Amino acid sequence: MRLFMDFIKDYLSGKDTTFIISQCIGFVAAALLLLSFQQRTHRRIIAMQACSGFLFALQYFMLGAYEGMVGNLVGFVRSLTYYFRGKSKIVDHIACPIVFAILAGLGGMLTYSSPVSLLPMAAMIISSFVIWSPKTQQLRALTIPTSLMWLVYNIICSSYSGIVTEVLNQISIYIGLIRFRKKKQ
Repeated sequence: MRLFMDFIKDYLSGKDTTFIISQCIGFVAAALLLLSFQQRTHRRIIAMQACSGFLFALQYFMLGAYEGMVGNLVGFVRSLTYYFRGKSKIVDHIACPIVFAILAGLGGMLTYSSPVSLLPMAAMIISSFVIWSPKTQQLRALTIPTSLMWLVYNIICSSYSGIVTEVLNQISIYIGLIRFRKKKQ
């Protein structure tokens, strides 16, 4: 344990305060995201993901990873909107996820810096349709590929909390899929 703690101390001593704070914010965002997949209702999943998305946007801003920041800001607004799925004709209309997919694409184009920039953009475009679905099991299962896109992006932009998030996210999704699967009659 001491060896591990010494490693952490030595590693953090070479990082600035902004980086360390960004990682802490990322871990709080991660906890919210992971807990979201253990919620029974679509609305609770979406509410927790909205909070998580806002915190991840802040983290990516602090890391200078603006593609991730813009993607998560679009995701934050999208989650706030989708929270009203089933209660609003506007949100229930197929145009709603299309609008958010377009916003994610535009945000990705505005912040494009390299082919890596395509990862969060593609993940957010796909998830605009996935999260719109009111079927919670479908939401969990179809989040797997977008989670893998974020994993690669996080590795490249040194978001350690993001890396841990996506690995645990995959585990949480599979647990949620198993916990809430329909039993065969």
